[in-house]
Amino acid sequence: MTNITQAPKAKLFKPLRFTPALKIRLKKITLLALPSGANSFLDILNIAMALFFISSLGDLHIVAIGISLNFLMLFFAINAIFYIGTNAQISRYYGAKEYKKTNEVFLSLFIFGFLISLPLIWVGKYFAGSFFDFLGVSKATKELALQYIHFVIFTIPALNLKNIITSSLAALGDTLHPFLVRIFSTLICIFLHYILIFGIKPLDFKGYGIIGAGVANLLSAYIELCVLLLLVKGNLFSHFKIHFSYFIKALKIGIPAGIERFLTLFSLIITTKFITHFGDLALAGAQIGTRIEAFSFMPGFGFMVAAMVLMGQNLGARKIPLCALYIRTILIFSSLVLGVLGVILAIFAKNFSLIFSSESEVVKTSIYYLLAVGFSQIPMICSFVLDGALRGAGITKATLAINACSIWCFRILPMAIVVWLNAGVGWLFFMIFFETYIRAFIFYSVFKTGIWKRSGSEI
Repeated sequence: MTNITQAPKAKLFKPLRFTPALKIRLKKITLLALPSGANSFLDILNIAMALFFISSLGDLHIVAIGISLNFLMLFFAINAIFYIGTNAQISRYYGAKEYKKTNEVFLSLFIFGFLISLPLIWVGKYFAGSFFDFLGVSKATKELALQYIHFVIFTIPALNLKNIITSSLAALGDTLHPFLVRIFSTLICIFLHYILIFGIKPLDFKGYGIIGAGVANLLSAYIELCVLLLLVKGNLFSHFKIHFSYFIKALKIGIPAGIERFLTLFSLIITTKFITHFGDLALAGAQIGTRIEAFSFMPGFGFMVAAMVLMGQNLGARKIPLCALYIRTILIFSSLVLGVLGVILAIFAKNFSLIFSSESEVVKTSIYYLLAVGFSQIPMICSFVLDGALRGAGITKATLAINACSIWCFRILPMAIVVWLNAGVGWLFFMIFFETYIRAFIFYSVFKTGIWKRSGSEI
């Protein structure tokens, strides 16, 4: 165990010296971040391929799938509760070498996560139509979206249970195996999307368009869950003991993160509604832009997971100075990676957009969006990393306050003014750019106060 008084201290963004210790840290960060990021990439690839296939049926189909996924993302607030509540507890116990408790936490949250997911299916089916009405999309778009969501809503239990499994494995330092499973399920998903959307003419099998896309999404989700269960059955299911206290602790840690995720996702929905004010073509362009930008979340999510896991494990092992060194290393390394990706997004904005649509208005809107987010990738990843670090320490109320206040005060409110003034859709994207820098500065200021420095196996 590292002696806290002797361990080196680290200041954020202080230049790194290339030493053997740095090489070890980079290797550990990469082994955590790369599979997690690649896993996120495959999630995004699934969505992008679905959009690519469905785009041949028209721009309204793109909008329909986009708004359906926006609706489904609202339920990711529940996923966030279980992901953070699971990861924070298991990483602490694993760092403290209390391995029996890691198994008990997993099984307890797996059971309660399944039970909570079931009524959410009914909630989704009941409120989907009202959600689409709230966005103000056309009647034709709403009808297409309802056809798609009718099947996709049944993926909620699978998504939550997959989320708990991958969170548990990440807390143990294993992000590789979920990634390998995801490769398999992605191939299945792409295959199912193609044949169920377009059919197989030589076999006289009829395609079902957007309904086929929904069925493909549903089938691939449960296939992946089954494979993950086979993966962990001899690892995390070794102690069949359920403790309600772990579930309560997960709620205590995770609910602020869940509220934060809900408010963040709802802000994206409000943003979608603002863009709808400028017409369906502008909305289609923004949907394409967000799906392209989502590829930058690949390394972004990976670095956030690495920050969360390494913070939790090292606090559990009572290595506080090492936590700071890891976060500093992740910040500098991730800023370099995302900075390059941001420039690529900006330079090739038009080329990327033309893959999905040839409509000039759609492409123009997508370019405006990609320019705004491309030049704000560095502050975005800084926010991700520091957010993950605070979550790994169990400081989720602070992350809730920072994200909610920043997004709603410095993004949504100015956007509402832009719409009221009818100033143009480009100004909406400028507000995204502006707010991202403000949020990164707030996270940096809060992290420097040292509120995360509470070691030990218990949160």
